[in-house]
Amino acid sequence: MYKYLIIITLFIAIWFSRAYPQGSSDSLRSIEFFIEGKTEDIKGNNPAALENYKTALKFYKSPGIYYAISQIYSEQGKMQEALIEINNALRMAPDDLDYLDHKARIYYTMDNLVKSSEIFEQILSADSGNTYALYSLARIYEELKQPSKAIVVYEKLTDVAGFDLEILRRMYDIYISFKDYENCLLVIKYALKLDPFNSQFLQQLGALYIKLNRDDEAKKVLEEIFALNPDNKNVQSELVKLYFKGKQTEKGFESFAKLLGKDALNYEEKVQLGELYFNTISQDAAASEVAKNIFLQLNNQYESEWKPYYYLGELDIISGNNNAAAEKFERAIQYADTGREAYIQVGFALYRIWKNQESFSILSRGIEMFPDDFRMNYFYGLALQRQGREADAVSYFEKALTISPDEVNLLSTLAMAYNGLKRYEESDNAYERALKLDPNNILVLNNYAYNLSERGVNLDKALEMIKKVIEREPNSASYLDTYGWVLYKLKKYNEAKIYIEKAVGISGSSAVLLEHLGDVYLELKDIKNAINFWRKASELNPNNIILKEKINFYKED
Repeated sequence: MYKYLIIITLFIAIWFSRAYPQGSSDSLRSIEFFIEGKTEDIKGNNPAALENYKTALKFYKSPGIYYAISQIYSEQGKMQEALIEINNALRMAPDDLDYLDHKARIYYTMDNLVKSSEIFEQILSADSGNTYALYSLARIYEELKQPSKAIVVYEKLTDVAGFDLEILRRMYDIYISFKDYENCLLVIKYALKLDPFNSQFLQQLGALYIKLNRDDEAKKVLEEIFALNPDNKNVQSELVKLYFKGKQTEKGFESFAKLLGKDALNYEEKVQLGELYFNTISQDAAASEVAKNIFLQLNNQYESEWKPYYYLGELDIISGNNNAAAEKFERAIQYADTGREAYIQVGFALYRIWKNQESFSILSRGIEMFPDDFRMNYFYGLALQRQGREADAVSYFEKALTISPDEVNLLSTLAMAYNGLKRYEESDNAYERALKLDPNNILVLNNYAYNLSERGVNLDKALEMIKKVIEREPNSASYLDTYGWVLYKLKKYNEAKIYIEKAVGISGSSAVLLEHLGDVYLELKDIKNAINFWRKASELNPNNIILKEKINFYKED
């Protein structure tokens, strides 16, 4: 073995000797020391190898010797010394690809990724098929957060060397970060050629088809996975969703029943499945179509049931068709007869879309049938409040509170209603009671602070409360306005201007915010800006008489 290594060493020495002048005694001495150094190098005796290499340099300076010395320094972790020696080699042989490669690796080890990438680019300009340089450069671009450059290099690498799972994985990660699902699809297909039964690749393929709305292909892939692994619940769930999305509702119900270990689903279980998808719409837009198809099917199968009408109405609201929603809600009530839940849900849904008369009508019927229901009293109070019947609303809020005395949101609503009726002591008591139950409730803190500021009382307390709110919600226009308005009431007009301006910047379509900003400018003696913001507020709220009076009064001045 040792003789074999010596032969290799002699071969290397002969290669290096090409740079030496033939027959020179100095060159021969240099070669002798180089061979001795290489022998020690192979043995792992770096100090002896280094000493021999340096002695060889004294007789004749060769780029190969500098390269050998640089390699030893690199192995020892002496990167600065390694860099000096490889630069010496490159001064003598600037286009040597081995030397350039070594220098690039040194810079990489020194965390100088930019320099390393520049050298690998230089190597590739001379040898475009250098697979190591391509892979190294792509990895460096990734580390430099330059995925666009990295993916180009990876694509070149696959052209040169073919497909490798590690490279494909890296390409996939980059494409997925770009949301380039078409190229992700190509990568996964190549990966499956290398590993056709890889369940992870198959699931990724199915997921990509779903993202690209290629549902039939997605179903085919997921059914293949499910056939191989019937216990895969995630795949089964995705299949159920695809069946419903594709209006294969019966197949969807059957598959979901199997998922639950049942032979079939009854009506309530089918409704619950629809509700499951309905409740995920905010996180998954595709769930809207799934829920719609489920409830359409249920509506056809169970014409006398109210819930499908109700949820189809809710889906109409989501799609912006409030009139169609109101029609479906009316049908829901027709079939609900004396169903408490129907009156509560439909009544409040109509309230949410400002169908005030319809909401009030349904909740009125509901309160007659269920006078002791907490939600019925609460929602009926809200409906009365919207009609301007604040005093009547309060009596229902109070009754709801006797049924459920620890409802913080109800206490806050009641406190605001008391404040509107100038029943300030009762308002403060309700707020205090709410804060005792939930001291950090930002809605209660904001409303309480704003009511106090409007009344011009306990302003220090109001400031303390709204500061807590702003710390947690610094970008809410409503809360910023309250903070600014409390400062305004404290006559801190410059500070008030900062916060109300920020609020207007976030929500410039609020007449209240614009009027407040105008009021602040008035106190700052900037009449022109005050009138400007009052006019903007008046355009949004033309029925505000006080605004018009302020504009006319100061305009005359």
